[in-house]
Amino acid sequence: MNYTIGQGDLDGVVVFLAVAEERGFRAAARRLGITPSAVSQAIRAFEGRIGVTLLSRTTRSVGMTEAGERLLLQVRPAAQQLLHGIESARSLGNSVTGLLRISVPKASVQILTERFVTGFLVANPKLQLELVGDDRLVDIVAEGCDAGVRPRSFVHADMVAVPLTAEEPQVVVGSPALLARFGRPRTPDDLREIPCITFRQAGVVLDEWAFNVRGDPHSVHVRGPLILDDVAACVHAAEQGVGLFRLPRSIVARNIHAGTLEVILSSFHMEFPGLALYYPSRSMVLPKLRAFVDYVLANKL
Repeated sequence: MNYTIGQGDLDGVVVFLAVAEERGFRAAARRLGITPSAVSQAIRAFEGRIGVTLLSRTTRSVGMTEAGERLLLQVRPAAQQLLHGIESARSLGNSVTGLLRISVPKASVQILTERFVTGFLVANPKLQLELVGDDRLVDIVAEGCDAGVRPRSFVHADMVAVPLTAEEPQVVVGSPALLARFGRPRTPDDLREIPCITFRQAGVVLDEWAFNVRGDPHSVHVRGPLILDDVAACVHAAEQGVGLFRLPRSIVARNIHAGTLEVILSSFHMEFPGLALYYPSRSMVLPKLRAFVDYVLANKL
């Protein structure tokens, strides 16, 4: 493999990424601090060197050709890694600075904020932390995140995983009004006669609820009038009596304490494995991420 890369090639990649992400030459020029004419010339020269048209231009808009889409898909993660390497070299001093982006399930943002964020930001006043609420199983590198937070059982083996929260019960909750109307189920199979709220994650409806019955796993197919892809909305609907819902207890601890939701079938619950902070093992750990990992290890429950 030839590792000789001309300066113009790197310049062309940077300008191409700016135009692709900003969807326009003028916006890309403002971002790069150069003129629109310089952006146009750089793109033409870059396309000439690689021998293919990357951007389709009209008088009103800029789009990408199939070749441009393919190049963007390949180049963006590599460019992110390159920027991480430059930032790592720049951040070898004692201060922890910059923006730390972490992808987090929406329902867990409040828990992380309460347990870790305040103390961490006080300890690192020059750092900016962004918690990106997203219930999808995202590629954190492609999404431009430094790390992610997901249930430990969802973290891929090629990632470094740091436990954040302890194992806890996966509970079924319902409003007092709903339980008064349908009665309290005595066994998991009774759920088939009661409306349930189901959660859609990554395009899959999670309508198989697992329980522990005399030490063995037992699944029940639940049904109901409502499917949502937002946990907070599911909790709100459960409080309104739309149906039962199943989730880790910590997310609804306040609702249970307030009496708006009640736990049922507690003797049959399965354990939720807890959350883990994860990041690519192949990547250099930047000081800002190392600072967060160290804080989590020192303060996790």
